[in-house]
Amino acid sequence: MDYWHSVAPVQTYHELAAIYQRETRFGLMVYAASRVQIDLCGYYPWQEAAARGLVLNRMIDETLRWGEPNIVLDSEGLYVWCVPVCLNNQPAGGLFSAVHPQAATEERGAMISQAAWTLLELACSLNLCNTSLMKVSREQGRTNAHKAEAIHTVKRNVYQNSREIYLQEELGLLSAIRRGDKERARSIINRILIRIYSLEREDLEVLKTLVLEMVVLMYRTAVDRGVDPRELLGVNSSYLKEFPEIQDDIALSNWLTRWLEDFISASLSQVAPTPPDSIALAVEYMKNNLDQPLSRDEVARISSMSYGYFSRVFHLRTGHTFTEMLNRFRYEKACALLEDSGLNVNQVALECGFGDQSYFTKVFRRYAGVTPKQYRRRLEARSGAVSR
Repeated sequence: MDYWHSVAPVQTYHELAAIYQRETRFGLMVYAASRVQIDLCGYYPWQEAAARGLVLNRMIDETLRWGEPNIVLDSEGLYVWCVPVCLNNQPAGGLFSAVHPQAATEERGAMISQAAWTLLELACSLNLCNTSLMKVSREQGRTNAHKAEAIHTVKRNVYQNSREIYLQEELGLLSAIRRGDKERARSIINRILIRIYSLEREDLEVLKTLVLEMVVLMYRTAVDRGVDPRELLGVNSSYLKEFPEIQDDIALSNWLTRWLEDFISASLSQVAPTPPDSIALAVEYMKNNLDQPLSRDEVARISSMSYGYFSRVFHLRTGHTFTEMLNRFRYEKACALLEDSGLNVNQVALECGFGDQSYFTKVFRRYAGVTPKQYRRRLEARSGAVSR
C-alpha cells in the first residue's frame, strides 16, 4: 500500500482533514506503506499504536472486508477508527481518527459511530474511497452474518423437509413484505435457503416449486398492502422467463435473491401510508432527546421500522430528511435557551445536542442568518430598547 498519493494529491487529504475537523472536531491521520504519512490528529500517539494493541494494516483490511468504518478500543480504553483509501478496488492506505485523550469520557457511543460514518462519507465524496466496493462488501458481510445465523439455527433444529422450513418462516417473511422491510425479508430468505440446502435431500424441481409458491405469496401480500399489481407484474414477467432455464440450486438461489431485490424495490416505490402515530412517535422522541447524540437508526428502531423505510416515510410525511428535521428542532430549542436562560453559548450547544461548537454555529446561522452570539446580542439590545 505505497501508492496512496496516486489516489489524490496531498492537498486533498489536507482539505478532507479540515472539513472533517469542522464537522466533528476530530483530527485525521493518513496511514500507508506501514507508516504514518500525514498526521493531522496529533493528540493521539500513533507511534504507540502497536504497543496499545492496534494493528493498523489489519484495521484497514477489516473495514474493506465489512464495507463499514472499523471502530476499536485500544489498550488504554480510547476509541480509534478508520476507513480505507482505495485505488480502484485495491487498498492504498487508511484514514484514521481517534478520540481526544482528555475528553474520552465525553466522546463515546453514538458520537463515535456518527463521526466514523461521516469520515467514510467524506472520503467517498472526495473519491478517496470506492463507494461501490464498500457497498458490495457491506452487503456481502450482512449476507455472511445471516448465513452464520441460519447455520447456527439449523444445528439446533431438525427439519423433515423444505415445506416445514418455509412454513416456520412464512409469517415473518410476509410481515416483512407488508412493512416494506427489505433487510428483514432478505435475512429470512437467506435463512430459508440455507436451511433447505442443509437437508441435502430435496431435488431441484421440489425446490423450484417451493420458490414459486413463495413468490406468489409475497406478490399477493404486496398487492394487499396497496402496491399497484401492474408494477409488480413487470418485475415478475422478466424473471419468470428465466425461471425454466435454472439448472441447479445455486442458480435458483441467485435468481431468488435478484428477484427479491427488484420486487421489494418496486414495492417500496409505492409506500403505503404508515400509521400516523409511527412518525408522531419518532418526532416526539426526537424532541424529548435533543441533548442526546440521536441517530436515524435509533429513532427508526423506536418507531418499529427499518431505517430505509423510516427515512422514506419520514420524508414523505414531514417534507424533510431526518437530519434536516433534527437540526430544525435543535435550532428552535437553542433559540428558546438563548432567549430565556442564563446559559452561555457553549452550554446551549451541548443542551441542544451539538458536541461541536463550530457545527452548532454553522447550523444556527443557516436558519437564523446570524451566529448564536449575534442572535443573543440582538435580543439583549431589543430588550434594552423596550425597557427604556
